Amino acid sequence: MRGGAKAFFTIKQFNRNARAPVEIDIGSKLLRLRKEQGLSLRALSKASGISANAISLIERNKISPTISTLTKLIVTLKSNLTFFFEEKKTRDVVYRKRNTNDQMTSRNSKVRLVSLGSGLPNQKIEPVLATFDEGATSGSKSLTHQGNELVYCLEGKIKFEIEEQQYLLEPGDSIFFNGTRPHRWTNVSKGKSKVLAIMATKHWLRKDIAAR
Repeated sequence: MRGGAKAFFTIKQFNRNARAPVEIDIGSKLLRLRKEQGLSLRALSKASGISANAISLIERNKISPTISTLTKLIVTLKSNLTFFFEEKKTRDVVYRKRNTNDQMTSRNSKVRLVSLGSGLPNQKIEPVLATFDEGATSGSKSLTHQGNELVYCLEGKIKFEIEEQQYLLEPGDSIFFNGTRPHRWTNVSKGKSKVLAIMATKHWLRKDIAAR
């Protein structure tokens, strides 16, 4: 993509003891997910609606996916954002000091996602702090995923579109919805907006589905 028309994602991990951010290999992680599920590029392309060529380029780290593309791939592969932040060891308590978080940021800094906790055994929720710069959006097409999603607005104004309905979130407002309903969001503030988002993890969803 040229001219910065879309927000490309690069994922970096920040630590207060590190002098510079360390890039997380998003391509290899997506490739691993696809291989673990026995999916060919063509099969993943058909299921996600993303071209096989684009998926191949992402897996080889030749391009970075847009927010919308990354979300579609993660949902199709039955994974979630915490997969990119996962600790190698699980713990019973995850304690994070301010400025010692993991951050996923768009290359043009339109979107910054901070994992507020990962690494618990059988983790059931995925808490994320999201900061959107002016004009940031999830994309022109709606997203869907399994499980419920809660979004609490901390700062600014976020417009949510869920199917045919529109909702404006201002500080103190929240929205709780079924992720299978097509939805998208846009930062309509003249400045940045910040939200707390909580979603079900892939581990919890698999248990829930299996119990039905």
